[in-house]
Amino acid sequence: MIFKHWYEGGPLFMTLIYLLWLAVIVLIGIFFMKKGNKNLSGLKRLNEGILFTGSLAFLLGILGQVIGIFEALKALETMRNHVSASMIAGGLKVSFLAPFYGFVLFLISGIVWFVFRNRLKKGEV
Repeated sequence: MIFKHWYEGGPLFMTLIYLLWLAVIVLIGIFFMKKGNKNLSGLKRLNEGILFTGSLAFLLGILGQVIGIFEALKALETMRNHVSASMIAGGLKVSFLAPFYGFVLFLISGIVWFVFRNRLKKGEV
């Protein structure tokens, strides 16, 4: 399913979003490895990096969708009257894959950021 969505959603943008997923997972792992460290400024920067990476994934997904829809509209313009509603619906469905994966990562990174931020404020780290 993931490989199918990677191909359908556009390999360029989906690859970037998948790499950002990996980056967030690595940043969370680093946060837990440095958990006992009393360098709070470093942990805060790491936490901000988690949120930034999730935000970047969402923005890349939207950019991929805009570029994809623009290209699809150019193709539809050349086809004139040979366009079916199912073709348009299928194209719109595919155009939402990159923003969906980016948005899910943004939600996860936002939740992780919020939890880590509260733990940092309370000194539980």
